[in-house]
Amino acid sequence: METSLRPLGTVLQLLEDLGHEVTYAYDDLVFVSNNDFLLQFDDTGLALNLFFNQSCPKKNADNIEHSIIPAGDKIGLSIIKKGHYSVTGQSNENLRIEFFDN
Repeated sequence: METSLRPLGTVLQLLEDLGHEVTYAYDDLVFVSNNDFLLQFDDTGLALNLFFNQSCPKKNADNIEHSIIPAGDKIGLSIIKKGHYSVTGQSNENLRIEFFDN
């Protein structure tokens, strides 16, 4: 089984440069402090899917989208707006994340 390398350090630097703080990176997901959006590495590790929290105001989502996608392009990261997500707490203290495509 072939695994691809994910440029997590590059993504962390990009987000920091744009004023976002990464709070957690797990497997293929990168969580950002304000929880307005998250990034998900695709299967190849060469692109990132951009998902907005369903509760993120449209104006915030538009501002993030218009800054992060071009900034990623400049450093060779392909960032693709994919849809929305929701997070709900579970009784066992785990979180459930559901993704919704556009």
